[in-house]
Amino acid sequence: MRVLFVHEVGYFEKPIFEMHEFPEYLSKLGHEVAFLDMPEERTKPRSFGKSQPGKTVPGSTLRLYSKPLVFKSTMGRLLTMVRYSKFFKAVIDDFQPEIIVCLAVPTSGWQTLIVAQKSGIPFVFRALDVSHKIRRTMFAPLVKIAEGFIYRNADWVSCNNPAMLNYCLTMGAGVDSASVEFPPLKLSHFASAQTKSSELRAQFAIEENARVIVYMGSFFYFSGLDVVLRNLSEVKEKPHLLLIGGGEQEKELRKLVEKLKLTGHVTFCGFVSYEELPTMLRVADIAINPMRPSLVAHTALPNKVLQYMASGMPVVTTNLRGLASLFELLPGLIFVRDSSQVLESAISLATSPNLASSGERNRDEVSKKFDVEGNVLAFEKLLVDVVRVNG
Repeated sequence: MRVLFVHEVGYFEKPIFEMHEFPEYLSKLGHEVAFLDMPEERTKPRSFGKSQPGKTVPGSTLRLYSKPLVFKSTMGRLLTMVRYSKFFKAVIDDFQPEIIVCLAVPTSGWQTLIVAQKSGIPFVFRALDVSHKIRRTMFAPLVKIAEGFIYRNADWVSCNNPAMLNYCLTMGAGVDSASVEFPPLKLSHFASAQTKSSELRAQFAIEENARVIVYMGSFFYFSGLDVVLRNLSEVKEKPHLLLIGGGEQEKELRKLVEKLKLTGHVTFCGFVSYEELPTMLRVADIAINPMRPSLVAHTALPNKVLQYMASGMPVVTTNLRGLASLFELLPGLIFVRDSSQVLESAISLATSPNLASSGERNRDEVSKKFDVEGNVLAFEKLLVDVVRVNG
């Protein structure tokens, strides 16, 4: 089967998550896979159908079609959107896909759907988040319209968790043409830490007996990290906070750390490679996900929480419907009402005598739902069925 994935971010720029995993695992199963991406970094060589080795699955290959953004800004995305359809038609002519899996909405998703329909190619939309709520933008109402158009007209809508499915149904997805397929999670990778935590603690100038709390992922405006920092400034015996990642909120967070005089208690680590991630996580005692409860947070399945759990880490997270629907009460997975309770609960959990065993229980629970082989085969079956019915 010839499968074309479409997203409006750079394939080699983004940290590894299912946009890389599903295509590369399908390649390993023997399918011909291509990926249409939109890198923001225009200095990299442009690719039109060039075969590339996979980013995370050894032995996988995919053909990469790159449509770089005209420039980094809202206007750049608008100009790219205007020029997109012609490029996408050329990609279809070159790759001849049997099915299209789209993860994009505003810049390329709705045009991809229109061209796919005109070309008679089955179209599956993979729903990971509420697109019109991801960023603060004056175009949010238009993005929401594009979402509804895609949900109503896709041949199938595949969601990564039950809360996301419920949202898609309220936006017009058909009850008989939408489902939940969990992403794959390579558990063995997150048990592969090499460097001793003591060495990295020394590198980050963390006091020997300090408790370490880690946050990993994008610094979105709804991350809740600003609340955590303000709470940290009020704690007498402060833990050390590691912030792995970056994003639109980073400048604000750095200024806040300086304002609150927390520079000795907070380390900005930047983005960390997938290979280094297990070792970085091993530095910490507790992991947090302080996302502010909202539509975009409730419908998300934060990949960071799954990776925390796969690393055998205890986790404190705000009570988000997407997460809560997947896991029963666990001693190492603590749900709190809002972002203001995350730090206090994390500090309390760090003193638990059963800290290590509760983290191992997290690993066991996440392995039941996010097995690589089972989830990849389930997604493959979905694509085969959609081609059989709509091809």
